[in-house]
Amino acid sequence: MSIRDGRKTSGRTGLTGRVKRFVVLTFVVAGVIAALDLSGFQTSSLAARGGRQQRTRGAGRTAVREVPRVSQTTATRQPDKGTVQVISQESLDNDSEEPPTVTSDDCTFLKDPESVRGLQARHRTTVSRTTVEVSERVSQSAESADENSGPYALRLHQALEIPRKNFIDTILFDRMARDGVLSAPLCSDTEFIRRVTLDLTGRIPSPEALTSFLNDPNPAKRDTLVDSLIASPEFVDKWTMFFGDLYKNTSNSTNITRYRGGRDAFYTYIKNSLANNKSYAQMATEIITATGDSFVNGEVNFIVGGFVPMGPIQDVYDGYAVAVSTTFLGLSSMDCLLCHNGAGHLDAVNLWGARRSRAEAWGMAAFFARTNRTFQQTTGTNYGRHTVTEAATGDYRLNTNSGNRQPRTPINGVSIVAPKYMFGDGGVNSGENRRQAIARLIVADPQFARATVNYLWEALMIEALVSPSNTFDPDRLSPNAQMPDGWALQPANAELLEALSQEFSRDSFNIRDLIASIAKSSAYQLSSRYPGTWQIGYVPYYARKFARRLSAEELHDAIVTATGQPPTTTFNSVVYRGYPITDDANALVRTVEWAMQLPEPTEPRTNGGSTTFLNAFLRGNRDSNLRQQEASILQALSLMNNNFVMGRIHQGNRITNIPNTAEIPSTVRRLLSDTSLTNDQLITQLYLITLSRQPSDVEKTKLLPYFTSMGRQAATESLQWVLLNKVDFTYNY
Repeated sequence: MSIRDGRKTSGRTGLTGRVKRFVVLTFVVAGVIAALDLSGFQTSSLAARGGRQQRTRGAGRTAVREVPRVSQTTATRQPDKGTVQVISQESLDNDSEEPPTVTSDDCTFLKDPESVRGLQARHRTTVSRTTVEVSERVSQSAESADENSGPYALRLHQALEIPRKNFIDTILFDRMARDGVLSAPLCSDTEFIRRVTLDLTGRIPSPEALTSFLNDPNPAKRDTLVDSLIASPEFVDKWTMFFGDLYKNTSNSTNITRYRGGRDAFYTYIKNSLANNKSYAQMATEIITATGDSFVNGEVNFIVGGFVPMGPIQDVYDGYAVAVSTTFLGLSSMDCLLCHNGAGHLDAVNLWGARRSRAEAWGMAAFFARTNRTFQQTTGTNYGRHTVTEAATGDYRLNTNSGNRQPRTPINGVSIVAPKYMFGDGGVNSGENRRQAIARLIVADPQFARATVNYLWEALMIEALVSPSNTFDPDRLSPNAQMPDGWALQPANAELLEALSQEFSRDSFNIRDLIASIAKSSAYQLSSRYPGTWQIGYVPYYARKFARRLSAEELHDAIVTATGQPPTTTFNSVVYRGYPITDDANALVRTVEWAMQLPEPTEPRTNGGSTTFLNAFLRGNRDSNLRQQEASILQALSLMNNNFVMGRIHQGNRITNIPNTAEIPSTVRRLLSDTSLTNDQLITQLYLITLSRQPSDVEKTKLLPYFTSMGRQAATESLQWVLLNKVDFTYNY
């Protein structure tokens, strides 16, 4: 039997033969595409494009891995040289010197303008096309819904018909009503529980949780489910992975090596902060101001990761400023401004940036001019740890003509830049050091709240309010801003962005509350199906829910859940349930069963088979190759043929070699062993376990004959394989 998405795709030919012929025909092409996918050559990942600017600038230079040395200082700090003038606003206003000419040699935008222009439009096209294709495939598989009347009825709705759950709905649906845009219906309960469980925890719901939810008559059960998911340990796992991506927590990167000890300390800091529901303002402050041992104080590792090699110490200060501004303010343009004035290259893409000078950006970097990092190798090993401190003296000096950026030369004879926040007149107050000052200024800045809610909105709603999500243009954000000719407001909905950020600030920067507000809104709960003529112009209205491919970790964990077969790893001649996580000496630290619990995308380094499977789904490395959402032939082949799938779907699959653990049968083995199940019931159980829904009558009618023609075992095994390869399984819709 060979069936896919509820349709019979071959007659009497067996499933195995069909797949083998397909693999033979596509092998060469798949190999080429696999290489391209894993190398990151083909990407529309907005974060990847934005995050590569600083690395691209250094093209032509060979990146070097730091060689461990005892008590190594990051760079030689220039000593104070008596009384010197410090750049003031007056010096900037009176600057009569011509800025250096910006050329394509040192400007990513001028080198390839089309890679920056139109990113938002291209992303909307991709999101729209993916959602249309997925919803059409899902509609063919399951036409029945839990509800068939009111706002759930599968037809287009006037925006006024959709219930307003909170201020998000008021703003979005009022705008739709004003502009005459019709809304998709609300999704069914079946669609909702799978969607929200994946989005909040990275897991698919169990059949028991699904059945309990569907049978619950409580009209507030969706809100109750959201609250219970946010309170779960799985929520912490999912969002630890999210913030690990955002903070680029790695053991080894292009510019510096944190080692596994630093990575694990940072992972633990993030996880504990989320588990304790720490205010995000407090998290940001702790991360920006952190000092101490990178293996002990996990938050120190963000500053460690901002290091920029092969240049003067000012390049390092710039690297810290770029990391902080991009991550916590959504201002990747800071990378551009620290190389040259905005005018001449940002004019076409960022109104605020085009009006800013390099000297102003230096004022941001000057907040880090007293940040010291030293490295201490662990005796007798090839690894070590970093220590970050804050010095009492040190300045940002304009005296360089080498490194990763254009020369820094005095302005009107002034060679020292004072720390000055670019949004207002903020500087260093009495009793605080420079990083404490910039942390205070950032978390008090409305842009901090805007950037954070935009990142989280994008994670749940797929299309960010400002997209790409780290390319904010502060001069085009206010709903009441008057735009110059040729410019428009940047956010998809400026009023909503402002309302979300203000609520986030009022709520003491509570991440859980913000996520709950989004997930409880009717906007989030719309169906991905749009029973009418869809236009790409409807994307910024959020008139339907957008679909996304499951991440590598989500797909791994969904397969483990659906097949009932946890991963096993043999390490030092012992079989472990899950994946051993080792330290820099390759000693066992802990084991994790779920991919969502891995500390970085290079893990599990103790299990090459699982690593290969995960990498096919473009999880990247958080550094030179960021996470991507594209689908590929390699992914299709992995789902059809990789042993991670094929070793879990048969009656003979079971785990018997974990010490002190009873046999763990595969889902297929367990169901087939229950002779009381009819074929109809067996089909239903596989659908509930794998797709988190009941099979439609049409699907059962197509499937039941195979249990006679192929036999119960072969049909059950083939059906499990088919369901794992369906769009319903690989996408969240």
